[in-house]
Amino acid sequence: MLKKLLIGFLLVFIGVFLGYQTPRGPALYSTLINLGISSNEDYSSLASHQALLDFEELLSAAREMVLNDARTEQEAAEGMRWLLRAVAMSVEVAADANPQRPYFQRMDTLVRKVGGDNPDAEYEFAAIDGQYEYKITGNIGSVRYLGFTFNAGQGTTPRRQFAYLSDKTLELDQDGNFTLILSQEPTDISGQWVQIPDDASGILVRQYIANRKKEELPTLNIEVLGSPIQFSPVTDQEIADAIISTSYAFLSLTTLHQRVLPELMEKTNVFIEATSDSLGGAISGNDNLYMIGSYQLADDEALIMLVQPPKTRYWNIALESRWHETADYLHRPTSMTLDEVNYNEDGSVEFIVAHKDPGHPNWLDTSGHNFGFITLRWLDAMDEDVPMPELQVINWSDLINEIYSE
Repeated sequence: MLKKLLIGFLLVFIGVFLGYQTPRGPALYSTLINLGISSNEDYSSLASHQALLDFEELLSAAREMVLNDARTEQEAAEGMRWLLRAVAMSVEVAADANPQRPYFQRMDTLVRKVGGDNPDAEYEFAAIDGQYEYKITGNIGSVRYLGFTFNAGQGTTPRRQFAYLSDKTLELDQDGNFTLILSQEPTDISGQWVQIPDDASGILVRQYIANRKKEELPTLNIEVLGSPIQFSPVTDQEIADAIISTSYAFLSLTTLHQRVLPELMEKTNVFIEATSDSLGGAISGNDNLYMIGSYQLADDEALIMLVQPPKTRYWNIALESRWHETADYLHRPTSMTLDEVNYNEDGSVEFIVAHKDPGHPNWLDTSGHNFGFITLRWLDAMDEDVPMPELQVINWSDLINEIYSE
């Protein structure tokens, strides 16, 4: 039986690796079932098995949602990939996160971009639990902004923010080092105390970068205080709980476009001002004033945006797909920071959102999307009276004539 199993998997692997035709859908399932895998025990009543069945139903519903909400073949195809990326992130931050052995892990990667991420930022996450005490040490580096969002609640319990610290409220020594102590009650351990509730669940760290060539990222470390934790084999219910938490994380990520300013999908080429509270305080930045808009452009159209930036230490602009995935910023100009844009003499900035390069220094590439979201983040501008961007949809030939006639 083992030999048959190994041969079957080897054939599937060789087929995938060499590009041969391999079974798909029901045929693939039949291939796996017919490999001869069997057991004398029936484990179908396990809580973890039921939780995984529920997750399969959720994934199936999400697939149908993508097919219903997509407006082009490109959006539908990218939506399928986006679901896989959302699964990967959800597993990492929910199922694999261990509050007994926490560490700061990067959430978005250079290709896995979920939840309206900022291309000019780093996001890290560590799981915590209110029954333990933690010590966080690090150095602030030289990024424009560092923020800690402390969250409680997970799974069926709504997530909420219970504490927040930024580089302005961190207690730093002369070299930029800091120590945070997380506990329910004050301790004798030296460091800046953060009181945590029973249902404390995680820490989201944001690092905003205006110039990656010059700025040094912070260093972060987290450890559990007290006596060494005695580990025991994981139980069925613990795995079931992890899968349930993964399901809720996945649900939150994949319905963002329907929950956050959904009116922008119908009323396009406009902007709406938003704050952390209106976008969900557990995931958005407390110190940000957001302006979120959407564009709808024909193949021969472009969007001219005139922006009046406030005087702030950090701001940026980024394009996103319908699924709130940032565009391919590794290979295309799809985002810019205040250090990268070209300014007009009066301090304003003109951006051109277009399908191809018009020869403008502030061109933002749509990456082939006729529809997309545009996010402006203004740091420390909550009390500023920042004008809304001025927008003009223009024919491509008229745009070229306007640019080269100046």
